[in-house]
Amino acid sequence: MIKLKIKKNIYWILLTSIFAQPSFADGLSPYSTSELEQLEKEFVQQINQSESVERNPLASQYINRIGKNLAHAGHIKTPDFFIVKSNEINAFAGPGGHIGINSQLILTTSTESELAGVMAHEIAHVRLHHLYRMLEHQKQMRVPMLASILATAALGVINPTVGMAGMMGALTGFSQDNINFTRSKEKEADRIGIDMLTKAGYNPKGMAAFFKKMQENSRYYYTANVPAILRTHPLDGDRIAEAENRIAQSSHKKHVDSPEYHLVKELIRTSVTREPKALFDYYEHQCNKKTPTHACQYGYALTLINNNNYAKAATILTPLLAENNNLYFQIAMAQAETGMSQHKAALTRLEEIQKNYPDNYAALMAYAQGLLAANQNEKATSILLKGSRKYKHDLPLCRELARAQAQSHQKSYAYFTQAQCLLLEGQKRAAVAQLKVARGLAKKDPYLSARISAKIDEIVN
Repeated sequence: MIKLKIKKNIYWILLTSIFAQPSFADGLSPYSTSELEQLEKEFVQQINQSESVERNPLASQYINRIGKNLAHAGHIKTPDFFIVKSNEINAFAGPGGHIGINSQLILTTSTESELAGVMAHEIAHVRLHHLYRMLEHQKQMRVPMLASILATAALGVINPTVGMAGMMGALTGFSQDNINFTRSKEKEADRIGIDMLTKAGYNPKGMAAFFKKMQENSRYYYTANVPAILRTHPLDGDRIAEAENRIAQSSHKKHVDSPEYHLVKELIRTSVTREPKALFDYYEHQCNKKTPTHACQYGYALTLINNNNYAKAATILTPLLAENNNLYFQIAMAQAETGMSQHKAALTRLEEIQKNYPDNYAALMAYAQGLLAANQNEKATSILLKGSRKYKHDLPLCRELARAQAQSHQKSYAYFTQAQCLLLEGQKRAAVAQLKVARGLAKKDPYLSARISAKIDEIVN
């Protein structure tokens, strides 16, 4: 335990040294374009390898929809948001516009505008190229190690593949000027983020409201329990005052939280909380009020589904669906029906959902999973193959497709797809091994054999 604590302390010193480096030139990075592309690729691969990422399709789709709205308002390429399962309140803008938002941060927000405020701030960091400017003096660090360190920062964990000697060798000093540089960049991101929030129709006061929550957390600042967001996003009274002054000068309309915001919070709560009793106690308290919210009842139903009490979950979901026939309640009911082996009812529901939401990622995934549970593997394969053309780099879809092909006895294709999934994780050696098995099984399929050989050549050359 002591050794782990020492490693964590050294690790945070390293992160501080990287993210607090002053910039003395107008150039964005000492790395070449190809090196930056490789950095982004390896960063994403390491994120894909992690089990700390919450990959629920509904939650991922929601968080990226907000990101798309904000990016459109800010005239920037739409970033990729992913949710990190963590008890720490933090967010991190990685290379290439891949941004991690911790689950606890989402749960800590009180309004959709607070959540959008954090996301707008991170998008602003991307738009202003802050990460690349902070890496200006890290040229001595090789791209694979740098990608590993950045992924570790985004996931909030220590990556054992990063050697301690390499970490110590990357340290480049720390001073008050470095802190001031980071704070100036935070204020710059606040300014851009507030403008983005206003133009996207969110209440920019949400950003300042969340700052105040973090300021309350700063009472731990001089203890060992420094909130993660304060380590990577320095906060002081001057920054809050500046943000509030800018917000007061902006014209904005009142923003009403979407029902989806509250439902996603409960979906995340039930996904990341490991103790079922804690969840049952929470919902028993929250849902026993005179007028329990739909979100509370939805969260309770999800908890029941996760603990195999499908009949009771269906009883709770039935009146919810009668009031609001939305995607969240429909998918949850289909999961309850599947759990009770009512596959015909579940598939009828899921097929109707896909007809109503033909371009919806979560609807596609729910339908495919329902088909697999009903042992309709060929149809699931067909649905997922169509989806894979649109979501080429989606790891959960890739894994489900490999499973569907295996259960359809399309073994050569299953191995080929599994190799593609491994490549998304950066596991080239394992991918080649899968491809060689696939080639052995595809001797009577010249088209697939050619694809496999081309893929092997692409990896090894």
